[in-house]
Amino acid sequence: MISDFAQGDNVTGFFVLTAAQVIPYDRGERLRLEFSDSSGKIEGIIWEDAALVYNQIKDAEVVKVRGLVSTFRDKAQLKVEKMRPAKDGEYDLSELLKVVDGGIERQQEIFDEIAVTIENEFLSELLRLLRNDAELFEKYTAAPAGKRFHHDYIGGLVQHSLSIASLADRVCKHYPLLDRDLLICGAIFHDIGKTYELTSGVKLDYTDEGRLVGHITLGDQIVVDYISEIPDFPEKLENKLRHLIASHHGERQYGSPVVPLTREAYVLHLLDRIDSGLNVFDDYDQERDSDWGGYVSLWERYLYFG
Repeated sequence: MISDFAQGDNVTGFFVLTAAQVIPYDRGERLRLEFSDSSGKIEGIIWEDAALVYNQIKDAEVVKVRGLVSTFRDKAQLKVEKMRPAKDGEYDLSELLKVVDGGIERQQEIFDEIAVTIENEFLSELLRLLRNDAELFEKYTAAPAGKRFHHDYIGGLVQHSLSIASLADRVCKHYPLLDRDLLICGAIFHDIGKTYELTSGVKLDYTDEGRLVGHITLGDQIVVDYISEIPDFPEKLENKLRHLIASHHGERQYGSPVVPLTREAYVLHLLDRIDSGLNVFDDYDQERDSDWGGYVSLWERYLYFG
């Protein structure tokens, strides 16, 4: 397993190919790769025949790899000696796909435990509709929360959402002016559009719908459709809940069509950043070979764990 790799190891195994890119450099081209299994990720590199190898594996989801584990910029790297697309039946898929700790069933139990605490009858009914929507609830509890930045594994979306809901419950006890039921429902629904934005198979990627519409718009539509099934749902409550979804990225430059304008929207945005950000720290902590983790391009910084 990738998490067991040590410098100098000669390894042969099957891995999910999560990234492949031909990159020019002063002496030709190199092929930058990323492999994953259920235990973690590792970058890979091929220095010779980069374009040729890329054309052979670019459409593969799982590959068989032989290579040498080394380090580059204090981060483990696999120098690939040989690689080919894997054949059906050659590998155990359960060893390649990471699943949320405790399994999806435990996340479903946590959802039920939180849902029964909602006192607002309209919001309670909204959660009931989601729970009883077998197709969407199955997608919701199996989907990742991201392609590669945070909670990028089976069950990552529901874990992220329920983690924020749990944090929201604690924050509301300290700040009683917050509408607890609204904030918790906002946490549960804020990323639900990712059930259609991202695939949840061997290789995580964006769907056409996800690229063209985006999870914020998709999530808003899901909530609107549910609300249409609830008689006399208060218009003001609907607007507040939709505002939580629309503003949870915090700034227009990060994809939110509006910025947070209510207490609950402001708190949801901050809790979303905390939970997603700390999950990134966890990922880099598991992959590091020294006190320093890898470079996070989105944040433009290295992470320190000393």
